[in-house]
Amino acid sequence: MKKQSSKKDSVWLGFDITTKQGPTLRPQKIQFWKEDAYKSHTPEAPFHYFADALTGLALVHLNQDLKNPFIAPQMNYSFCHEAWMALEPHHELFMRSQNRVNSLRRPLKEIPQPVSEYFERNFTDILESSLHPWGIDLGHLEHLIEAIEYLETKIEKPLLYNFQLKLSKPVTEKLHHLHSLLFNLRGLIALDFNAHVQDVAHDAVKIDSITDYLSKADYVANDALLYYQFKKLKESFPNPAAEQLMKDFKQYSHNGSCLIESLPPSFLKELPTADLEEMLYIVQMDWLLGTDAGLLFRIREELYGLKEGYEKIFWPDIDGQLPDQTESHLSVSCELTLNDVFPTTKVA
Repeated sequence: MKKQSSKKDSVWLGFDITTKQGPTLRPQKIQFWKEDAYKSHTPEAPFHYFADALTGLALVHLNQDLKNPFIAPQMNYSFCHEAWMALEPHHELFMRSQNRVNSLRRPLKEIPQPVSEYFERNFTDILESSLHPWGIDLGHLEHLIEAIEYLETKIEKPLLYNFQLKLSKPVTEKLHHLHSLLFNLRGLIALDFNAHVQDVAHDAVKIDSITDYLSKADYVANDALLYYQFKKLKESFPNPAAEQLMKDFKQYSHNGSCLIESLPPSFLKELPTADLEEMLYIVQMDWLLGTDAGLLFRIREELYGLKEGYEKIFWPDIDGQLPDQTESHLSVSCELTLNDVFPTTKVA
């Protein structure tokens, strides 16, 4: 006979998301429930893609106070860690791409260590000052935008298609948890928004791990291929024409030229011409999902969404088209069990 999974193999996540009204709700704070709040609620099953569970699990990882059983007796940190590792697809994709990313990174000049170390201190200070025993102040977290932009200034290169930036393992882990929190928080706002629209087929919003950040990666691959071919033939052009074409590529095909300039020349030379377009697409995915710079780029986009409104950054089609959402807060109460995390697990 199967036994029920023990209490140590489950976690009940209860928290409130304080919001500002707007075309989409703008999260301001996440506050975990105190012990008394659990007594007046019943846990629910997590959503299909675990946006509710992953938001809570990521915050448990970021906020050291939530590991304290006296402050947050429901959290069960060891199970939270196991569950996040099993359920967070972005972290898994990052780890899978490391061999390819490292092979691209190896021939490139590294970012000077003092520059990355300064950013890490800045990032850590802002993150820690955003965290409180009750949860996280998302408004204060927006200062990370300035920290990331300052990093770009110091390295004199954009984060876009940057394979050179390498941060320390502890900071990278925090960035993974932070992106997980922000991405899945936006998922919760999307779920709430879609629950109120009249025609889901036309008015619903969605989230996507790739197109939310790189909307036309296939077009960029085409532009990059054209730019690469131009660079090889550049010497055969009259000098004024070559200079004008270079300016045009930088202006009108910025992402494509940026991609080529960011890759080691040896990588491009070794590829058969027939495979270039496909590989230029794959390289974009590896940068976005598998590099420290891509991780920072995604976090900054999510922070822009918090600051400006998700409809400005991710869902422009609904901006001004529908009435403002007016809830002051959203409540989440979900129980995550061993069977949710590992559906094939049988408890003896």
